[in-house]
Amino acid sequence: DYGCGPGFLSVEVARRVGERGHVHAFDVNVDFVARTKAKLADEGLSDRATVTHLQSDMLPLEPDSLDRLIIKNVMCYVDNPLASLREFHRVVRPGGKVHAIDSDFYMAAFDPITPMDWRAVLDAGIHAFRTPEIGRKLYGLTLAADFSDVAVQVVAAPDTSGGMFNFIQNMAEYARKGGHHDEATVQRVLDISQKALDDGTFFALNPQFLVTATV
Repeated sequence: DYGCGPGFLSVEVARRVGERGHVHAFDVNVDFVARTKAKLADEGLSDRATVTHLQSDMLPLEPDSLDRLIIKNVMCYVDNPLASLREFHRVVRPGGKVHAIDSDFYMAAFDPITPMDWRAVLDAGIHAFRTPEIGRKLYGLTLAADFSDVAVQVVAAPDTSGGMFNFIQNMAEYARKGGHHDEATVQRVLDISQKALDDGTFFALNPQFLVTATV
């Protein structure tokens, strides 16, 4: 579990691998590492997992160490996606698979926010991501990293309950921190989103790219 965050996926995978399997969880955030360890302990799964504070782009694993490697909503943040995929190729055994799941922020859609207003906020806050269009690029990058077989699925589940309102708020904060934004536009996007939530007209769509690459 590369970029394990607070550990929800690591715990689920640890349940599924059984007593004969083992999970490696990695994150650059010390707090997430601690939270993942605590979750595994709470579930009685600590003996099935090793949680590591990652301090470089290299994984502390021998070549051909893993059967599967999962990277969920992380590739948009890495400094060099191609180099990271080549590193994943190194540590996954022949015939093993890498599963990369990520978004393409330029494909996200919100209503009743106007496309012009959303694009203004997105452009002002996009500095927070290394590769915001990573979703569409994953196929070509995995091929360039010498994976033998690459399959792509796009999952797009409509959100009418406000699950993505947090994403809108975060992007507005990124825009403000960047210092190159129009405050009236940012506030209008937030106000319209909140009103849509209140009156039940909120709609959002954020396609997720699921790329499965075989070593």
